[in-house]
Amino acid sequence: MPEISLVIPTYNRREVLTEALRRLEAEGREGVPFEVVVVDDGSTDGTAESLADLQPPFPFRCLRQEHRGPAAARNRGIRAADAELILFLDSDLVPGQGLVAAHLEAHRQAARDPAGDRLIGHGPVIHVASLDEVERARPDVGDLSMAFFATGNVSVGRRHLLAAGLFDEAFAEYGWEDLELGLRLKQLGLVAQPVPAARGYHFKETFRVDHLPRACQRERERGHTAVLFFRKHPTWGVRTTTQLFGLTFWLDRLLARWAEDPRTWERLRQAEAAGRDRRVRVLARLITQHAYVQGLREGLAAKGASRVPSGDAAPDRSKAGEGEA
Repeated sequence: MPEISLVIPTYNRREVLTEALRRLEAEGREGVPFEVVVVDDGSTDGTAESLADLQPPFPFRCLRQEHRGPAAARNRGIRAADAELILFLDSDLVPGQGLVAAHLEAHRQAARDPAGDRLIGHGPVIHVASLDEVERARPDVGDLSMAFFATGNVSVGRRHLLAAGLFDEAFAEYGWEDLELGLRLKQLGLVAQPVPAARGYHFKETFRVDHLPRACQRERERGHTAVLFFRKHPTWGVRTTTQLFGLTFWLDRLLARWAEDPRTWERLRQAEAAGRDRRVRVLARLITQHAYVQGLREGLAAKGASRVPSGDAAPDRSKAGEGEA
């Protein structure tokens, strides 16, 4: 019987997922008591076929479903898990040596508390642009996160997830579903703690201008789900994190014409060709910010709102900030 179940939702990330599972084999051979439950959320890149012939040295299942988003995929994995502890890993995260054992040991230590194991264990997420950098890269400032509950590399008791009501499957698009569940876990009295030895390496390709349409679509989706997040938790912390202020929309009106002008995108391509990478990153960030605000507008319109919704008048002063659940 496994002590910890790794739940990995995936959508069209076959190459990195295959490498992640390969990296877990060492801990399987060492006898670390874990299982892996991959939930294929309707991938079209041959993920299911690639995993069908795997025979790893640990219990392994791949469940398939129609594309319903990461919240639904994680919930299915939680329900299918055999262990009391759940370790969420993103499918573009490659586990470092000893990641599972480090999470497991953190919870064994926490269980010695008379109040029981109320730990949310956060492993470091180190961004890499190549799989060759795994185990060699070291964290930098850009890898730091203040999130209370972010599912890239995090462990928690299954009973706490069930008590909180699992992920809200209304978050069918990208963004915020883990932070929203984090607020409910915080309300149950759980405590977040780093697990430094549980290093994970998040594979993120070096940005190219060709990636920009996909990045903009992702940000628009994140804008849609930001509205849902704030409507569920209308606190100052969530408002701040999601940028749901009138000023956000006013500033975007100044940016919109430039961001949508085809000549802007052509200048980006020229800057990329000239090797002006910093300029490309800054301008691309402005364009994706515009896409995010477009998503906010669309999310508000879908809810029948013509203006930014009101929320708590006073800031939420809880530790870690509810907007950074």
